[in-house]
Amino acid sequence: MEHFNGSDNPTVYHGASSRESATGSDGYALPNGIDHGPTREDVRALAGGLPRVFALVQEFGEDVPEVVAYGLALPGGEAATVGVTARGFGSWRSADSAAYRLHSDLV
Repeated sequence: MEHFNGSDNPTVYHGASSRESATGSDGYALPNGIDHGPTREDVRALAGGLPRVFALVQEFGEDVPEVVAYGLALPGGEAATVGVTARGFGSWRSADSAAYRLHSDLV
């Protein structure tokens, strides 16, 4: 006598090769593949790339750089910053523009 774990259904395989040739218990072909929505690559292509994180630093007195803001450069070119000491938020045309306007170096 065989051991059954509570399910009399056969094992279901979810690999790509099983989707191409899968058939149901009645012998009819199952739909080829299930659409799970856009992939990461699709989203990157639609958005124009990935956002990039940057920091704006200034050198004070002893040539020790200090972070004055953190930012996010969006794929379209725009950038947003959050100040470290002033806690302000900025919206810029680009990361370079933010660095220029805040008299900082872009890192």
